[in-house]
Amino acid sequence: MPVHSSAKEKLVISQWLKTNTIALSYPVGYHTENTAGKPFSDGDLLVFQHISLSEYFPEAGMGHAWPNGQSLRWDVATTDSQGYVILGDTLTPSDPLLVYMAATIRTDRWTESRLEVKSPYLFEAWLNGKKIGTKNSLEQEENTIGKITHTLKLPRGNHLLVIKSLRPPKDGLQWKVMASLEAGDPYMPENFRFGLDHVMEKNILHIMDGVKITGVSPSASGTYYIISTSNSLPPGDQSETWSEVRRFSDGRLMHSFRHARAGRVQWLPKSNAVSYTTTLSGKTTVHRMDMDTGEQEVVMAGVDNFSGMRWSPDESYIIYTLREDGSGEDATMRHVLGMSDRQSQWRNRSFLYSYDISSGSSARLTYGNLSTSLQDISPDAQTLLYSQSWPDYTERPYSRHGLYLLDLSSLESDTIYHGLRWGVSASFSPDGKKLLATGGASAFEGAGENIPEGTIPNNYDRQAYIYDLETRTVTCITKDFDPSVGAAYWHPHSGQVFLSVTDQDFSRIYSYDPQRDRFRMLDTGLDFISGMQLSAFGSVMTFLGNRANAPSRAYRMDPGRQRAEVLHDTESHNYRHVRFGEVRDWNFTSSAGLEITGRYYLPPDFDPEATYPVIVYYYGGTTPVGRSFGGRYPFNLWAGNGYVVYVLQPSGAIGFGQAFSAAHVNNWGITVADEIIEGTKKFLAAHAFTDPDRVGCAGASYGGFMTMLLLTRTDLFAAAISHAGISSISSYWGEGFWGYSYSAEATAESFPWNNPDIYIGQSPLFHADKVTTPLLLLTGDADTNVPPGESIQMFTALKILGRPVELVMVKGENHHIVTYSKRIMWHNAIMGWWDKHLKGQPEWWEEQFPKGNY
Repeated sequence: MPVHSSAKEKLVISQWLKTNTIALSYPVGYHTENTAGKPFSDGDLLVFQHISLSEYFPEAGMGHAWPNGQSLRWDVATTDSQGYVILGDTLTPSDPLLVYMAATIRTDRWTESRLEVKSPYLFEAWLNGKKIGTKNSLEQEENTIGKITHTLKLPRGNHLLVIKSLRPPKDGLQWKVMASLEAGDPYMPENFRFGLDHVMEKNILHIMDGVKITGVSPSASGTYYIISTSNSLPPGDQSETWSEVRRFSDGRLMHSFRHARAGRVQWLPKSNAVSYTTTLSGKTTVHRMDMDTGEQEVVMAGVDNFSGMRWSPDESYIIYTLREDGSGEDATMRHVLGMSDRQSQWRNRSFLYSYDISSGSSARLTYGNLSTSLQDISPDAQTLLYSQSWPDYTERPYSRHGLYLLDLSSLESDTIYHGLRWGVSASFSPDGKKLLATGGASAFEGAGENIPEGTIPNNYDRQAYIYDLETRTVTCITKDFDPSVGAAYWHPHSGQVFLSVTDQDFSRIYSYDPQRDRFRMLDTGLDFISGMQLSAFGSVMTFLGNRANAPSRAYRMDPGRQRAEVLHDTESHNYRHVRFGEVRDWNFTSSAGLEITGRYYLPPDFDPEATYPVIVYYYGGTTPVGRSFGGRYPFNLWAGNGYVVYVLQPSGAIGFGQAFSAAHVNNWGITVADEIIEGTKKFLAAHAFTDPDRVGCAGASYGGFMTMLLLTRTDLFAAAISHAGISSISSYWGEGFWGYSYSAEATAESFPWNNPDIYIGQSPLFHADKVTTPLLLLTGDADTNVPPGESIQMFTALKILGRPVELVMVKGENHHIVTYSKRIMWHNAIMGWWDKHLKGQPEWWEEQFPKGNY
């Protein structure tokens, strides 16, 4: 919306930081014209980037080194009665002079305004590290002072304005600079504040920019570790990833793979050596580097269709996987062989090969029409554990699984199981006599089931098993353990089993003592942990971890001493000026007598006497909304924009015990919807600082389905967002790549032809006439999980019904919006929608999606 229709007073920026004056020199030969016939100008001296203003946040007293013995120093500056900052007198200097100025513009909502900067001399203006204007003229008379203007469209938060001013050695007026803002309706002076500090709330660039740690793993001895990172490269959609090897004792960098085009960087099983791969013209080479000696060697070169590898425990050979491409992907008339065949890579097959290090010879180990996947290698390096899977569309979960042992000396296979409906991931125990496996409760013919009679287990609630290879018996060690197991590792050094688990909405690490049959939670002091790794022959554990209102870091820990230490913290710089509000727990007991856990996020400047709009977030499917710090839906970012954010974990989620998660099966949202409605009402009643007339709700995927379903059952919400939501359970069941297989758990033994009460009765599309809440439907137009048609058909229904609905489709994106620029636009659409409907501020939304005359 234009802001100049009703001009208001100019808001002069009166608080500034300013540097001392820096003397510059013209380059040698500046009188000579260049090859284009152009002499060097004062404007060329101005626009030269003496220091990078990206990620530059000046503070009073801060210094900055400068060539030739000079230095910049930032200090507080005052303005005169007209609002000018005086930079120098009218005397002509002998050299060109340079001064920087900086001020913070803080907005309490999305605003549009016009910035005006005036000075008789040359200057550049930069906002948030980007140049927004340049003035190259020099004025001689007071009434002809030049200026630049620039329209600012600023989301809520702090914005840094930097002005770089140049005074050439020529006669002129007093050296001074003034800046002001002018904003028209509906913006008010109180929407703007000027200052010198850089304290801010979390924004989308904090999530997208900067170096992010993606993994950390220790060497077998615990002497070194690999730290893996990624970094976006704005303003484009490119990014870079790399790994470094460092020493635990002092953090010393031993080797960096940055810019090396190296992949699959991993530790060897017993030595302080890493292997990595490089690929040229489709051929892969495996390299080995000894971190103790620095020696490097090529292990295996020129491999076609390479897709993975693992070193044997004694490092004498490599088991590697080659891909064999299937046919028909590009056929004009493609005969689809089954539901899985809709995926373009499904006909490809992978097989196992061995490569002997000493002789340099390879051998093929597996063959056939089914891929073989390596699960583990026995500690004595004599036996492989591998698995196979194949479709079986006649019985849920519509696949069969086999787990086998392969004797490498004879190439004879021994079957552990063949044709079971639920498979597992497995690895050898340290003595090679048992297997440690993880899978659903129905694995091993239901050996892990612990549910009320008459219910069906939720196999997304994963269990841990120990399988005795001699007796061929299996024990579920987590049958009475409520957290859901993500990963498990039987540690050779301590003999303990370490489990990475979903524990309600926390992600934690537990140890299990096989001798005592006892679990113990490791006290890390963190809310959300991922990427657990242990040194095989030492007592070093590494992982990534965060708190709900603090970013992720890499940690090391001695599991026996229960003390986590920060190993790397790349985000501290990124978040050095960011403040966060509190995160508080809030649970309620449902009318059915079930405790529903939850938490809420408060704005950083929270005032208990004020009232705030509320956003309610949920998933409602089988996974709780964990206490991760970032993610696609950053709750502390929403809170930083002036919202109270309430997140709850309805029944059916894993991590609360098998009985709790089994409630997901054959329910499809009815119980969950009622719990969300009941919980929201109780949350609003219990917290006087919430505004019951300004409550929004949002969810994605199954949570997007929940949003649509909620709106057919209540008018409690003032606005709603559904990203990649399901509007018709039957069409999702048949069209989504994994709709039918997900439904094997969510609607076990129920189908459109035998249970219309679910497939029609609980599909929001068939109750669209009950929706009155403004609904924003978001979807990637290339979504293969929940096809965009799910959003399109709900949009069609609500449009025909004349209900308030908007549909935004993100071009080229799948189920998740991951492209850098599109992720930012997607986020801005979400925030614009909230501001429009929960704050009565439609300008940001209308700026992104202006009304056309169609």
